[in-house]
Amino acid sequence: MARTPQIPPSSGDDPAAGSRRRDSGRHPDEPLVTRRDMAGWVGGTARPNTQGRWPGERLGLAQDGPTSMAGWGRRILALLIDWFIAMIVSSVWFEGNPLVTHGIFALMHVLMLSLFGTTVGKRVARIQVVRLGGAMANLFRVTLRTVLLCLVVPPALIDPDGRGLHDRLAGTVEIRM
Repeated sequence: MARTPQIPPSSGDDPAAGSRRRDSGRHPDEPLVTRRDMAGWVGGTARPNTQGRWPGERLGLAQDGPTSMAGWGRRILALLIDWFIAMIVSSVWFEGNPLVTHGIFALMHVLMLSLFGTTVGKRVARIQVVRLGGAMANLFRVTLRTVLLCLVVPPALIDPDGRGLHDRLAGTVEIRM
């Protein structure tokens, strides 16, 4: 039967090394690092909570009531009402041309959001578009937001707070009134 040689404590440069080896409480054949030792760092570092407890918390918005983030139901209702108005105007004066309908929708958004912070549909749904921090959005931000909204893809790319890419790039947010 082969016997494993024991390593005597070193008496050289580090006198505490031998005592650490003897006092570690480990069996001489036990590995120095176990799976349990590694489990603490294998999963990676702890990530901060990227999502707030409610939509808009990271933006400083209230959890509910006025100045809270507008929900999807309200936002879709407002979009449908605004689109319906644009379709009616287009069908009455422009024979329902789809490009004219799109243009009327965009023009209605730019004018009404820059002047009042809301459109007819948003007013019915009690939504207002403001800059982060609560100030009214200026013409440049509203125009950028509207152009991106008309591309349809940016609203589909949402962040954890529920803001679409069009709102993030314009620095705006839709809040409840």
